[in-house]
Amino acid sequence: MSEVFSWQSPSSWLVLNAVLDTLAELGCAGLTTDEVKLRAGAAGPGLGDSPDLDALVIIALERVQLFPAPEPTGDLAQDLRTLLEPWRTAPSREERVVAAVLSAAIWSARLKVAVHESLDRPLMHAVSAVVARAGAHGHIPDHAVQTLCWLLRGLLLDRLRSRPRTAIDIDRLVDFLVAGLQTKAAVTVHARPPLVGEPLTETPV
Repeated sequence: MSEVFSWQSPSSWLVLNAVLDTLAELGCAGLTTDEVKLRAGAAGPGLGDSPDLDALVIIALERVQLFPAPEPTGDLAQDLRTLLEPWRTAPSREERVVAAVLSAAIWSARLKVAVHESLDRPLMHAVSAVVARAGAHGHIPDHAVQTLCWLLRGLLLDRLRSRPRTAIDIDRLVDFLVAGLQTKAAVTVHARPPLVGEPLTETPV
């Protein structure tokens, strides 16, 4: 990358936007120096002849926001529906960008970390916030929240390759997820030892 290029310059967003557009439209295979320079316009020459394309992708991914800041209401089902509402539309540019980088991340430790920061960490944060606000945080084990994130991540990747989902599909998915979480919560509460002063529940003979 050219020594005169600065990420503090006003033109830096032109370069990052060019990287994001290229990934969303052409995938990693189409991410070339010439393509980025062409899309970056006047900011392109500042990249030099041999920019570190992986570094450009990593910096661009920092600008990707797949999930809005969670604002849970306490209604677990409703909050999950809100989280999954974007699935009713075609994948956004940000989603296509992450999908494009996933395969390349298998072979690059740097890209793998970047994908984790743009996809896995925000998803875990959003799901954990929803579960905690619903009052279930004290009963649902952490591994159940992690399993929920794992399921949603897999479904998110599947959605990138399929058509948008209907409201009925989303409702059925939410009902399924909530039922699983509530069952896990009930089992966890039943299995824990009684608290001090809490009446013992006798097991019927």
